[in-house]
Amino acid sequence: MRKIFLLMLGAMVMLTSLASAKSIRTPEGNMPRVQWAVVESTAGTMPQMIEIGARVLAPTTAKESGTYALYGVIERDNPNLMRLLEIYESDEAYRIHSTSEAFQQYRAERLPILAGLKLLPVNGIVLEQKPRGVGTVVKTYRFEIAPENLAAFQKIISDEATRAVREDLGVMGAFVTAEQPHPNILHTMIIFSDDTAAQKYFASGAYKSYRRQAEPLIETEHAIDYQPTTIQLSEKF
Repeated sequence: MRKIFLLMLGAMVMLTSLASAKSIRTPEGNMPRVQWAVVESTAGTMPQMIEIGARVLAPTTAKESGTYALYGVIERDNPNLMRLLEIYESDEAYRIHSTSEAFQQYRAERLPILAGLKLLPVNGIVLEQKPRGVGTVVKTYRFEIAPENLAAFQKIISDEATRAVREDLGVMGAFVTAEQPHPNILHTMIIFSDDTAAQKYFASGAYKSYRRQAEPLIETEHAIDYQPTTIQLSEKF
């Protein structure tokens, strides 16, 4: 009887864990439109740029049902550089966002302090996050994989990203994307609830197992740390 009870309890824990994760998809079940934006401000003006976005753009963006998520973070070693993961329901949703009156005002106000802007269209591979919550620690990676190893690497990193969000309480989101012109170049973002959660994840057996499998397949790797932040997970999808 005790064994049966423990098995039932384990199943309940597993179901609860799975229910605590959410894949970002369109209403039809497809991958949404995804892109990265790298925004550079003139020296020392990034706080001003963020203020413009919060004041001018955020209230309108919050009402755009097709703008699923805009997760932006500022590099730790370069406070003039902000990287955003942008997720939209469709190309049309992006058009509505980027042509809105609020966006045009935001673009005009930031122009005097904008030093550079790069938009990188990507395909979503894994877009997984908790249904709700806040993240304060973010890390991104850029991987270059030999084409012959791409399928194997994508499976390994996809499995780990999905597992981490579903099983690790402190992993708030894990996003894996591939450049559209160069699918063997992958960009990822992982969001943690706090420093303790990040340290626990990187010390875990699951992460170490993932690294042992993935490292032989990686040609180049670049990791970026970010300033402490506050990312409110989107609940629009």
